[in-house]
Amino acid sequence: MNEVDNLEIPNDKLPKASIEDANVMSLNFPKLEAAILFFVSNLPEKLNRIKLCKHLYYADGHYFQKFQETITENPYLHIEGSPVPLYFNEVIHQLVKSRKMEIMPQVITEEVGKKPVTVLKGLVYRATNGYSQEFTRLEKKVLNSVLAVLNGDLNLETRHFPYMYQEYAQTGLYEEIPFKEIASGKKPHLSWKAWANKVFRLMWQ
Repeated sequence: MNEVDNLEIPNDKLPKASIEDANVMSLNFPKLEAAILFFVSNLPEKLNRIKLCKHLYYADGHYFQKFQETITENPYLHIEGSPVPLYFNEVIHQLVKSRKMEIMPQVITEEVGKKPVTVLKGLVYRATNGYSQEFTRLEKKVLNSVLAVLNGDLNLETRHFPYMYQEYAQTGLYEEIPFKEIASGKKPHLSWKAWANKVFRLMWQ
């Protein structure tokens, strides 16, 4: 071991940094924050990270098919288990810090033999103050459609959003997921015809 290896740097000379000082924290992502609060407010304690990110991704992807831009104005990366909007963690941090949202343990009771056992299934989100960002009429229409179609359940995501699921699944890990226009003859869309004004169905044209 040489003198360089033994060199000790005084604490007051060490670089000091915190997440509060990061440049990204000074950036503003109002549409992403509003979309997160929209889904979390309408599906309290039903969305974990993966479900929330997929609701956001499919809303942005479907809106892009119609208007060639996204609602949240954020790109998406392919992270383990789901697409994730860029700066998602930073926005969640700010929402929790500002007490607009809470992260709750999801606890259920299962039968093991004849004895009930409490099991932690993961963490879910709950909004505390709702959302205030004004969406355009068309943005709100798409958000409500995705909310009605998925409703916190991803079992039929490949049926409702086959093209967007394929784009996500075929993108490399930690790469940006492209939003692309589909030829009009094959463009999937959400039907605005509703049963009792509540149920929306995806169809292929």
